Amino acid sequence: MKSTWIVLANAARARIFNRDPGSGHLQELADLIHPESREHGRDLDTDRPGHAQKGHGDAGHAGTAFQPHTGALQREHTAFALEVARYLDRAAVEGRCAELVLIASDPFLGGLKSHLGASSRHMIRDSVPRDLTSFTGKDLEDRVSDAMGQAHH
Repeated sequence: MKSTWIVLANAARARIFNRDPGSGHLQELADLIHPESREHGRDLDTDRPGHAQKGHGDAGHAGTAFQPHTGALQREHTAFALEVARYLDRAAVEGRCAELVLIASDPFLGGLKSHLGASSRHMIRDSVPRDLTSFTGKDLEDRVSDAMGQAHH
């Protein structure tokens, strides 16, 4: 029987488990940590702040246009989603798992899914917007089973 990997993630941590199909027991395969996602944005942001410039062109239009600014914290969340997605993509290509169940905080779940390659994206069995990264043992297994029962296909 092919293995199902359970991915529990938020913007700072991703835990990847192999789930026994009979017992539901979870065997942890990886624990990826991204401490930069826990920093305060001002502690991360080394870019100069966004700047405004006067609009050019239309006569009588003296509006101010702000350059789009992606906060440092959001960039860290995106970088971590990409790191986790690459890990899962490698596993898919190498045939180490057959199905993925993604259980991740919202909006990290959407970011993670958007960075997955075609191979791993096709392996997603379920996805659930929930953060279970801090749970352990029987409590974790029960919560994963509950989340899978309420999954969004």
